[in-house]
Amino acid sequence: MKRQKKAATKDSLIKTSTNDNSANSSNEENRRLYNSNTTEKRPPCNIEMSLFSILHNGPRGITQPEAFTSYRESCLHTTISSLKHEKGISFVSQPDFNTVAYFNQKPFSRYWLATDEDRVMALKLLNAYRSNRGLPKVNFEAWHKPDSKAA
Repeated sequence: MKRQKKAATKDSLIKTSTNDNSANSSNEENRRLYNSNTTEKRPPCNIEMSLFSILHNGPRGITQPEAFTSYRESCLHTTISSLKHEKGISFVSQPDFNTVAYFNQKPFSRYWLATDEDRVMALKLLNAYRSNRGLPKVNFEAWHKPDSKAA
């Protein structure tokens, strides 16, 4: 006869060591750990991954195929638009004709941050997302000219 499993409470999810090889012990190993010393790490959100990739690429910029290869972004133009209109970070975009694979195909746009001030804003936003997840801050070097013109 099969027994029904009871819903686990938060206190019962703390991992305990057991030496028996029953099915119950394997279930304990697969449970999440809730402990005062460890915090549950959430996966990064889409904007966080795109900001990291944009800052990591620097003056080279990023295109849709590169974003898809890097972190499975399927709508980079939408993410860039939301960063521009909701967060106030400016971007420069130009068609990248190296992304054309077939005759009469429209080229993907290449995006990069417009000024060094936008890079600082993007870095602050990225570090805010990282600190909310309990991760340390990252730092990317400036790549713009001192006169703060577009890359």
